[in-house]
Amino acid sequence: MYRKLILFIMILGMGFTQKLSAQQSLPKVDALTYQLFQQKAWDDLIKEGEIAIQNGIDYYYLRVRMGIAYYEKGNFHEAIRQMEIAREMNDGEAYLQEYLYYAYLFAGRTADARLMAEDFSPELKKKTHTEQVPFLGKIDLAYNYTGQIDPSILDGFSAKLPEEIDGAQFIPNQHNYYYLGVGLNISRRFSLYQAYSYLQVNHLVYNQLDGEQLLDSDYSSTLHQYYVAGNVLLTKGLTLLGGIHYIRKNFPVTTEVIAGPPGRPIESSVTSNVGENDLVGFLSIYKRFNRVTLGASYYRGSLSNFRQNQGDAKVIFYPFGNQNLYTTSTISYHQQDFGNGNTINNSLFDQQVGFRTTSWLWLEGYGTIGNMNNFFMNDGLLIFNRMDTIKQRFGGRFILLPLSNLKLILDYSILMNESEFFPTSGNESFNKRKYNVQSLTGTLSWTF
Repeated sequence: MYRKLILFIMILGMGFTQKLSAQQSLPKVDALTYQLFQQKAWDDLIKEGEIAIQNGIDYYYLRVRMGIAYYEKGNFHEAIRQMEIAREMNDGEAYLQEYLYYAYLFAGRTADARLMAEDFSPELKKKTHTEQVPFLGKIDLAYNYTGQIDPSILDGFSAKLPEEIDGAQFIPNQHNYYYLGVGLNISRRFSLYQAYSYLQVNHLVYNQLDGEQLLDSDYSSTLHQYYVAGNVLLTKGLTLLGGIHYIRKNFPVTTEVIAGPPGRPIESSVTSNVGENDLVGFLSIYKRFNRVTLGASYYRGSLSNFRQNQGDAKVIFYPFGNQNLYTTSTISYHQQDFGNGNTINNSLFDQQVGFRTTSWLWLEGYGTIGNMNNFFMNDGLLIFNRMDTIKQRFGGRFILLPLSNLKLILDYSILMNESEFFPTSGNESFNKRKYNVQSLTGTLSWTF
């Protein structure tokens, strides 16, 4: 009885397998997916194609049709994956090259698209306007204002400290920041970005020296900054970025001068401008996968006569395979060496989320938690080198595309900051003050 039952099940299974194989034979899969392709039934085409591949049926036109189906659905990451597989089978057809080129562009992989266009036929280069890569890639202009939300933190400043302690405390009041950036395409694989920025800052400064106190509520300093970064496409989907950020700080210093004949000294004050140079070097690497980009960065800096080492690990996730929704998560380990074996280690976390609302508007929100003191972000372009410490920041931005080659960004954030009195000797700090600061940035970016 049991033997007959087992034999029946085996025969039934063999029949089912033969039926499945017959249903999934290559000619039938080819005919069905071609019909669905003509009907633009993209979801059904993708479903049938996945079933066929799972059953061992895989060929050039199936991958092409699936790639175009994903492309038409706006899933450019999956479209790239399917078309790259198709190209490994047959790289000669121009229409596939064209589809893959635009899939790279819409996925944000501009360097991959430009390198691919190098092998286009003259006709296809003319059609896609890729005969030459423009030397001038982009121009960025930006302005930022940052200032105290509650002015009473400055107006009501006081410090009760032991007279024998010498040191200083800074509370930035407001700053104005002007920025010009230029991107250059040196070759299809290599691009160079340079930027100059000017920062003017007003502080409240409290000094205590030899039992004397000095409060200056309008202490002004300036910074000139130069940033340069080179970006090279090592291989498909793998880029290496490295560069430097140079900072020239200028600030006034008042010196007491004693002159005159013996027994009749004359005291006077002389104010002169003093300059200091700071430098940061960085190296970043990014690898792009289907829906995910992984990145890692290392920074080495010398800011405010201290040494900084920082490492970042970054994950960018595109859940729909396009830029309609994306998240960026960054974990940072930051070490600051004050000399004489005195170091401070911090861990920080930054999270960003962006989504597309219309064809011309994106919205982004972000937040950073951790002590941002001489801290680096955005591949060394952004440096938090304020005289106080940012403990947290939260904000959002509007990204508008009024024209295909013009981008307008409006960014607003609130920073939760802390200022302390730092003695000239010793590790202890005094007179902590907490306050909130607001920041508004406007950026115009032209691409060519």
